[in-house]
Amino acid sequence: MSLRRVPYVRAPHPPPMRLTERDQRLLETIHAFDGVMSLKQIDRLFFSGHGRSQPRARMRLLFDNGYVNTPGKATIHHVPIGESIYWLSRKGAEVVAGLQGEPLRRFPWRRQPRYALLGHDLAVNDVRLALMQACQQDETLTLSRWIAESELFAYPDTVAVLQSKGKPQKRQVRPDGFFVIRRQGDKHPFAFLLEMDMATKDNPRFVREKVEPGRVYLKSDTFRRRFGLRYGRYLVVTSGVRRLANMKAAAEQAGESGLFYFTTYQAVTSASVLHRPIWYLAGETAPRGILPTAAA
Repeated sequence: MSLRRVPYVRAPHPPPMRLTERDQRLLETIHAFDGVMSLKQIDRLFFSGHGRSQPRARMRLLFDNGYVNTPGKATIHHVPIGESIYWLSRKGAEVVAGLQGEPLRRFPWRRQPRYALLGHDLAVNDVRLALMQACQQDETLTLSRWIAESELFAYPDTVAVLQSKGKPQKRQVRPDGFFVIRRQGDKHPFAFLLEMDMATKDNPRFVREKVEPGRVYLKSDTFRRRFGLRYGRYLVVTSGVRRLANMKAAAEQAGESGLFYFTTYQAVTSASVLHRPIWYLAGETAPRGILPTAAA
């Protein structure tokens, strides 16, 4: 028997509220996280992270007062069981635009979630949160830059990939994120492209669509011009151990070595994501962390 999902209905006469500094930061963060966040993710960043009643009550107040939206009757079935999601309303977008000194007419914001990709988008958020908190827990590390998928997708880079007969074919590179981590004492930062793969069936086009253009891109002048860095690595977070093994093997059969790291979504936590051996590098057998040991 299926569970009946009951959507929120905005109160016709909402209780009065004062928009606090935390509320403003919360609205800015929803926007920065590509426009949609779950209640659990909001709780993790702005409240206790233990699923208590306070974050739900505050989000309900922001919803009733028109600062955020949440799914209605026609769309709530798209939301994973056990999750509540929020995105900016026009009123909320006006607040964030004002904080950034932009008129709303020139301010890009997500009007609706991508319901078909909602699980994927929330998973990207979870990985980003793990990275943020891992850097916060290590005083030598800073997550200094994050570029969201929406920007990378709107302005994709193109590379020429050589085919079997030596003829180049243009391919677009559209990762799910790009980020930079800096470590005190290190001359160069660590740069990564992120690919979130939450499918359950093998993708025979993975090498053609991701590995081949990705490795050309990471070594290209196009990458250097875009990000101002001379090198980077590709992180692939996938849905399970079997799929990880198949994707890694496919990349290696295509000649990939040293640029693509693979792990599972379940393995990523703030404690594991940077230093623990949860990542499998194409061309190697033993797992490793994605940051090398700091120089003494």
